[in-house]
Amino acid sequence: MTKLGTIIVTVIAFLIVGGLIVGLASYKKGAVQPQATNLKSFTDDNFQADVVEASKTHPILVDFYADWCFPCRMLDPVLEEVAKDLSGRAVVGKLDTDKNLIARRFGISRIPALFIIRDGEIKDSFFGVVPKETIVKALKDYGG
Repeated sequence: MTKLGTIIVTVIAFLIVGGLIVGLASYKKGAVQPQATNLKSFTDDNFQADVVEASKTHPILVDFYADWCFPCRMLDPVLEEVAKDLSGRAVVGKLDTDKNLIARRFGISRIPALFIIRDGEIKDSFFGVVPKETIVKALKDYGG
């Protein structure tokens, strides 16, 4: 086989294998069913009612995050567990800092940022990936 023939066969093989990998990844991605979540979604529109007003009856944990933030994604399973464990006693939710301007009001300059809001005021805050026990203890301290 000539040098040109070898190059053509190699390129075709790479295209076939690459196509199979992309096709398989797309197939698997489409097959994944959305997971039920205990986390609320906070936005600029619902923040006053779902966070400030609701904090008068129980503590609210707001996770300021962004989709591109790897530590934020690492914190998701922890927050899911906290939300499940404290269901009915505290509310745990997320607010996307890229899509909502309310994060500027809080002076968020690094994420993940976790704020505990009770009676309309910030009672505690954490930055970075925080252990579940720390979050649960803080929420319980404020009535969760």
